[in-house]
Amino acid sequence: MKADNSGLVYILAIILTLLIAGCVAPPKETPTTPVDLYNPNQFATNNASSTSGFVSEVTIADYSLVPTTPIDHPTFLATTQIPSDITCRIYKKSAAYSYNGSAFTFDQKNPPMYINYTVIPKNVTVNKVYTVINPVDKSEKTETLTYSDYSPTSWFEVTVRNNATKEIYAQEGFGEKQGYSTYLSHSFKVLKSGDLLVELRGNDIQASTSIWVKPQGNFEESRLSEFTTCMYWDGSRDTLATAIPTTTATWAVENQVRQ
Repeated sequence: MKADNSGLVYILAIILTLLIAGCVAPPKETPTTPVDLYNPNQFATNNASSTSGFVSEVTIADYSLVPTTPIDHPTFLATTQIPSDITCRIYKKSAAYSYNGSAFTFDQKNPPMYINYTVIPKNVTVNKVYTVINPVDKSEKTETLTYSDYSPTSWFEVTVRNNATKEIYAQEGFGEKQGYSTYLSHSFKVLKSGDLLVELRGNDIQASTSIWVKPQGNFEESRLSEFTTCMYWDGSRDTLATAIPTTTATWAVENQVRQ
């Protein structure tokens, strides 16, 4: 009796088919240690080998010898002083006043006239009595504060008038009692033209007053060389301290200023 080998043949055919198709069993996994590819210095600035695919590196150049164009900054020019705006001193008076005064006239054709004065008032000793209250027992004690102050009788006043009508054009001075400030030096200007009367009055005070005008327009051309004490007045000097002249010589105007 022959054995039936048809089943064996069928199994061998299936194995042969799988081998031809390349189907093999997967390899057995072997455990491995992960490799850390992170380089902490890859972005360091001193990394000579660092490169970038987004830019083209070049060798840095020395530009110290290459001429450069200056940056255009705004330039503020100095104020140009106009020669015709220069003023010269035409009058100066220093005196001790004791309810007295002096005056002069001037025919101003080209304003302004600048007037500057410096004063030395009389000082007095003031004794101020006041009461101090003790915060603990509420007892009172009288004390005296002694200090030096300007005398209330010290004052000085400059008045500029129209010589014909006596209308007051400007009036400045020293002394709180008269309604003035206690600035020891003061300057102001007179914008009116015509025949001006300038009055200086005071009491218990010493004052030095100087008057300045423009030579051009106020005097004949032949007299301009006589002025030796001249200066430019800043526009902000109307109420500021004494201006400093460019020279120290003095000059008196004959037949134009009379006391």
